[in-house]
Amino acid sequence: MDRTCRTGILLVTLASISTLLGCASIAPPRIQVRSLLVPIAEELGDGYSLEQDGTMIYQRSGMKVAVRAVSDDELNAMYPQHSSNGGASTNPYTYGNWVDPEMGYTPARFTVFTVTVHNYTLPKINLDPGEVVLTTDRGHQLKAYLTGAGDGQDHPNFEDYYRERMGRTGVEENRFLERMGLVRQTLYVDGKAFKGDVKEGFLAFDPLDPRIMKVRLELRNFVMAYDANDWPAETVDLIFPFTREIEETTEGKE
Repeated sequence: MDRTCRTGILLVTLASISTLLGCASIAPPRIQVRSLLVPIAEELGDGYSLEQDGTMIYQRSGMKVAVRAVSDDELNAMYPQHSSNGGASTNPYTYGNWVDPEMGYTPARFTVFTVTVHNYTLPKINLDPGEVVLTTDRGHQLKAYLTGAGDGQDHPNFEDYYRERMGRTGVEENRFLERMGLVRQTLYVDGKAFKGDVKEGFLAFDPLDPRIMKVRLELRNFVMAYDANDWPAETVDLIFPFTREIEETTEGKE
């Protein structure tokens, strides 16, 4: 090979490297999209109040219910060891720190609320997760996820959700078990609260359509009292309204 040919190859190689470096230097920064549900204070009815951290309270003699929307960032911070392994993260409520390569950010896996029921002096009250509905401004009525397939025929559940996405390896089985273990520890399931009890857990729903801007968390048929035959004698529907705020930033910027 003569000197002129070698020089030509070198120039082409350098040009190719320069082009690759140039492409890398102008690659778009990672996008962060946060969908936040913010309480609508002016739509709260009698007996309701709003705390500074965004917790909505319903309170009457002998009992109190507290509800707050929980962001993906908060859920990841609650379970950091389950949220930092990319696509193999085992946080059951989020995708952890995995980034969708096509979207350029981490989408929401679920819409999550935390609910706490305090029974101070009443004999027995009951929040049944099977009666909870998330109503949207586009007419959707989303039912809360239950734990397993046998918990409610017409409800989505975490067991089916993750089995459908589980691979056939032993590693995948372990991830499934780890996720379900966290679900069983943290999901709001047994709603009966006797005198002196405090019940707390998550209520989870499908992720919201991008066009949805308002939702109402409806705790329907919340039992305030039972009769002598242990049948509900008094029920109420508790309504917690939210508006949606979507924040979009680039990595490293606020």
